[in-house]
Amino acid sequence: MDGDPAVENELDAFSLILPLPYRVALIVVLAVWAWGANLQFLSALKIDVPALVHYPGRHTPTEPTHHLSTYRLATILTIPLTVSILLFWAVCRGDKESAVQWEILPNLYLLALVVIFFLPLQFFSRSGRYRTLTILKRVSIGGLAQPQDGKFGDVLMADVLTSYSKVLGDLFVALCMFFTPGRSSTGRPDRHCGGTYVVPFIIAIPSLIRLRQCLIEYFRVRKANAKAGSIGSHGWGGQHLANALKYSSAFPVIILSALQRDFDLAKSYISETGLFRLW
Repeated sequence: MDGDPAVENELDAFSLILPLPYRVALIVVLAVWAWGANLQFLSALKIDVPALVHYPGRHTPTEPTHHLSTYRLATILTIPLTVSILLFWAVCRGDKESAVQWEILPNLYLLALVVIFFLPLQFFSRSGRYRTLTILKRVSIGGLAQPQDGKFGDVLMADVLTSYSKVLGDLFVALCMFFTPGRSSTGRPDRHCGGTYVVPFIIAIPSLIRLRQCLIEYFRVRKANAKAGSIGSHGWGGQHLANALKYSSAFPVIILSALQRDFDLAKSYISETGLFRLW
């Protein structure tokens, strides 16, 4: 059987209910619901978040509000996810071997999730999805828009990515296992899939993005001060260096976690207990 190895080293009960690909999908869909709730709550407080992140405006009163449009997209994402999970449960019936064999179901949903985000349909919050993808494309290489062009949205997106760094790592693990012969993405997660340090590197990428953004802001302040010949209203940029230090503090934790996972006393210059304390 594909992905057998003692039924993927014995699946735990939670993985039988929600395999890794479904957990990734569920957290992504919950993020869309949470964004809609944020928009609704802040709108009630008279805080115009769409203007802050340069979200496409509403030109007529008949157009749905931003939060309603987001809820609509979240619903469209939730319905096939619910159907897929129920179908997975019905087919597998808690059987470990069946759960490993039917990995195609959650991965088809992950594919559908990506397709829905790119569909050019207005009903699916097209303008919002386009704006999200535009920001994601820019920040993915550590870019940062000018304040008048939506810098706040770029910072917000990068901060969300840092919160979802573990999810990004899990997504890679799920896809790696799916495309690796003899493995199953619905089996026990193999954090070494693709190499020992690939997953830690992916987890570190969001912090690298925010670190670069902080440095960009610092040099912008320095450049503006040099041009003005004095320290401006934004100070000398120390707050951006402090922010950069905060995000760089994630790297030692990620590196030490990877070293603990692959600890080998024969190759290490420190004991496992010492490594744990350092972590």
